[in-house]
This record gives sequence, structure tokens and C-alpha cells, in this order.
Amino acid sequence: MQPITLYIFIHNDVPHRAINTLGRAYFKEFTDEITAITKRSFIFKDIRNVQGMTDFNYKSQSIDDVLHRWELAAIRYKNQHGLKWGKTERYILVTHSPLNETTLGCAYPGQPAVIASLKHYQVIAHEVGHSFNASHNNAALGHNPWGSVCETFMFPNASTFRSNCYRFTPENRNNISAFLSDAP
Repeated sequence: MQPITLYIFIHNDVPHRAINTLGRAYFKEFTDEITAITKRSFIFKDIRNVQGMTDFNYKSQSIDDVLHRWELAAIRYKNQHGLKWGKTERYILVTHSPLNETTLGCAYPGQPAVIASLKHYQVIAHEVGHSFNASHNNAALGHNPWGSVCETFMFPNASTFRSNCYRFTPENRNNISAFLSDAP
């Protein structure tokens, strides 16, 4: 089975101290979860200081516009570098700030282009989940091993009063598995 490749474009506005924690704090739990679901490993490619990519203007009131512009930029990058664009590649713009007052990230369902801020630990997992066809409709609250209420990765409104469950619901696990089942 082909691994999943994450092209992680670290926006120039991400502080150096946050870059040092990206892997463990923002990627490990959900990539471990997707590996458990699909039996696919991950390849991580962090990309920094690329004009037109890591300085991308992501601040916008129009989420459709910014995601469409990011998708075009990612396709250009892919074409320039001879990369693939399919079910097992993701082009993630990691930003320090939200896109606007209400939007922390965005992704088209089933598509490789993703934008996610570092505002909450769950945002990257949530948006990448959308790109693998996980949905809000199948999100749920649960309980962590200590009995506290927690949010699964696709829960639509993160709250500082709840913890992260660090998992997808069984329904979203099925969505992700089905999406990747016919990928090489």
C-alpha cells in the first residue's frame, strides 16, 4: 500500500517555537489514528520559505475564495516539482492565525488542498479529516480515560472546556477507510 504523503507548508507567520512542536503536538495523534484505520504509513515533508506558498495570503472573509486560491497554488507547486495529486497526497498550509474571526481552517471534502491554523491542537486533524471525507455529521463527544468529556477530531466547534479524544468516531473511521480503499 502506498503511504500518505503530507506536504506541510509552514507559513512564515508560524513562530519558531511552534514549528519545533508541530510533529508531536499537532500531527502524531491523528496520523497514528489514520494509520490504525487504513494500515498506511505517513511521509512528512515540511516545506519552509517558498515564495508564493509559505507567504500565502490566507486571511479572508471568503473561505471558498481562499481555499480555491490555495488549491491553485498547491497545484502549481505540484506541477513545478513533478509531484502527485490524489487520494494519498495532502498539501497543508499550516498558519499561525485563523483565516478570519470565525474560521480556523478549511478543506474541500475528498480533496488534497488543506489550510489549518495552530489555534487549537485539533484543527489540522479536523481539516485533514475533511480531506479524507470525514464529516461533522459523524462527529461526537466522548469521554477520555480519566472520565472527562472530549471531542472527536471532527467535532465542529472546539471548546476550551473539553479535551481532545484524539480519535475519529467509528463512522468517520469508516468514511476515511472507504475513501482510501481504492487508492494504490
